[in-house]
Amino acid sequence: MPGKRRLITAATVFLLAMAAMYFVAKAQESEERLAHSNGQGTLIVGNEKFKLTSVIVKLLPDRKVELTLVTDLTIFLSGTWSNQTASPQEIDLDMSGGAARGGLEGNGKVVLRNDGKSVARLTLKGVSRATKRAVEVTFEGK
Repeated sequence: MPGKRRLITAATVFLLAMAAMYFVAKAQESEERLAHSNGQGTLIVGNEKFKLTSVIVKLLPDRKVELTLVTDLTIFLSGTWSNQTASPQEIDLDMSGGAARGGLEGNGKVVLRNDGKSVARLTLKGVSRATKRAVEVTFEGK
């Protein structure tokens, strides 16, 4: 009997913990999240290569994402985001164009640190809508 009671207690605690994680993840999705990091990376557009020094990721509640890439230039990109994995820190990006002529058609992933406020890693691959050149972004935050 005491073993059965422990098992029921452990199962109850486990289920409550899982429910709490689910509700925390849902709450994060319904509010704006801003993450940024300095670090090292590259932005490759066609044959041109730029040193990437900083990234800002803004996740909006309506599943839109705004990216700011800081090189010698400052690049602004927009798209949509989704969580496809069990980790709320890994976010899939779909950079499909809006009404503007410029932008990027492609996809990628951003990985946030456990604090949710800094970027651990960002990867993007796609094609520039304006120039039709291949675009690749890799970034590792410090």
